[in-house]
Amino acid sequence: MTTDQQAIQEDARIDSPEAMKEFMGEIRERAKGMGRGCVEKTKPDIAAKALWMLAQGARICDVARTTGLGHESVRRLEWTHGDTLESKRKEFANRYAMAAAEYTDLLFHKAEQLSQSPEELAKISPDRLALVVGIMTDKSSQLAGMATAVIEHRRGASLDEAAQMIEEARMRVAKKSQRKTLEAEIIE
Repeated sequence: MTTDQQAIQEDARIDSPEAMKEFMGEIRERAKGMGRGCVEKTKPDIAAKALWMLAQGARICDVARTTGLGHESVRRLEWTHGDTLESKRKEFANRYAMAAAEYTDLLFHKAEQLSQSPEELAKISPDRLALVVGIMTDKSSQLAGMATAVIEHRRGASLDEAAQMIEEARMRVAKKSQRKTLEAEIIE
């Protein structure tokens, strides 16, 4: 079996019923050391669903709405099962990286098709192409370890400093106009 075939089988295992049963087993095992009223004991399927969603990056409010659990319960699950979540997040990250590679290949294939068909290329709006370029550039920079955002801190003059600068400028203008007046008087 090739490495790609193994990866595909592993990828399919992540969302399989067997993977969910294994995940629920981990949750039940951890629940043995917890109080009777914890969601892991009273509703292990709901706890597993919540943790599964959290592992995939779902927001706490979305998990709470979908599972019917309160926000505090979802936060406690995330805290209590942090190591389980991290291992699942790594699996999902690997899966998404493989999907991204596949879709990147398709994107290059589509770009090649478009470059050979001016009529089809004309149907695509420039803003969509710009969006793809922006995302790909950002991800390329991120993967290369480059900064994807630059934060610049600027400090301007305070109101007092600005008022002082304005006053100094007025004084310079007044002195210049006074000199010109004196020079004009001397010439006469």
